[in-house]
Amino acid sequence: MEWDKLISNIRIPVAENDSIRNESLKIAFDSDYRRVVKSDSFRRLQDKTQVFPLDRNDFVRTRLTHSLEVAVLARDLLTEVIRLSKNKYLHTDLLSECYRLMETASLIHDIGNPPFGHFGEEAIRIWFKKNGPNLEVWEELTEQQKNDFLIFEGNAQTIRVLTKLHDYNGSADCGMRLTASTIDSVIKYTASSIELDKDILTKKKVGYFYSEQAIFKKIKESTKTENKRHPLVFLLEAADDIAYTFSDVEDGYNYGLYSFNELKNYLIKKTGIYSILDGENEASVIQTFIRVTQMKVYQSASKTFIKNYDDIMAGTFNNDLMNENINEIKLFKALKSFACDYIFNTKEIFDQEVLGFNIMNRLLDEFIPVVLKYDNLSEKMNKYEERLFDNISDWAIKLYKKETKGCLEPEKNYYRLKIAVDFVCSMTDGYARKVHDTLFK
Repeated sequence: MEWDKLISNIRIPVAENDSIRNESLKIAFDSDYRRVVKSDSFRRLQDKTQVFPLDRNDFVRTRLTHSLEVAVLARDLLTEVIRLSKNKYLHTDLLSECYRLMETASLIHDIGNPPFGHFGEEAIRIWFKKNGPNLEVWEELTEQQKNDFLIFEGNAQTIRVLTKLHDYNGSADCGMRLTASTIDSVIKYTASSIELDKDILTKKKVGYFYSEQAIFKKIKESTKTENKRHPLVFLLEAADDIAYTFSDVEDGYNYGLYSFNELKNYLIKKTGIYSILDGENEASVIQTFIRVTQMKVYQSASKTFIKNYDDIMAGTFNNDLMNENINEIKLFKALKSFACDYIFNTKEIFDQEVLGFNIMNRLLDEFIPVVLKYDNLSEKMNKYEERLFDNISDWAIKLYKKETKGCLEPEKNYYRLKIAVDFVCSMTDGYARKVHDTLFK
């Protein structure tokens, strides 16, 4: 991979007048940033779950505040990479143009996630696993089309949002029309839903849906990354990993899910490091520990990026950046397992996740049979279904018409199902609950 191709002003989808505009990288990446910040999809992140579904405490992170924190860390990582590279073989001139790109990639990396966090993704998968085979249209779908729902991924939905679902909010003709470099910087996986391989980093999860396979190919062609990760993905992934690990621990403490001594004893037991979390003011000690350890971790990740630069550029690096054998990385990994034991697996979180799951399940129960009757000559909606269908956004209907132009009936069913999934995924936690309670209580 070559940096002059990885970092460019090519926009997706490509338009005829793009060559005439001839934007500089700075102008192009600044434009990407503005387009995202002004978008309704980005604003919705303020009411989408990071860890605590349907919570109204003001100290708990949302997807929006998490994304802003990722942006800060992504800049720090990039700064450290440039500093460490000095006069080596890295193209620091082009990397120095990427600060705004990394900020924008951070703001959009979760933009395709449904309400209720990762449990929202799981709710979609569970619904289709349970109910998909009972749908009359199910056997007409291809294996890939089925798997797009059975193994639904917010990562793949992000590409759909950026390149299509933003299409009809009145501000763009073809999605947000971001640069290929910015979009590719959030593509962690390059496999379709029938190409998964847990042993290969880029194929561990679904990278794109059947509906976006052509535009996915165009993105990768524009950056010349083919089936490899864009190198900046490693920095974004590290920033994301660092941000949510430390913020989950902080939010869990503020939420009262664990005590100071539980955290300290757990970390000592897991790492054998005793000189940690010392002091009388527990809240202050935790804050200092988080700040100092987080800085050491991102510095280590930057160092690992430089160390493995050749493999990263060749697309053969099959690991994350947090693998240096130092105390801070040991503590970082211990914090991740601590969060699982003391935060994610608590009754407080379980109860909220179950509520979110039930809301998602009911919405899909009601809307999927209805959308399957849309534009269907053989089966018409009744009056109740027509009223229910009126809740579907106009942009979802317009996109359906665009995507099904020239399609045969079996393929239309795939895009009909997409109407419902897109509609539900676009909801915030609060709006999903409001729709559920208004229509079905």
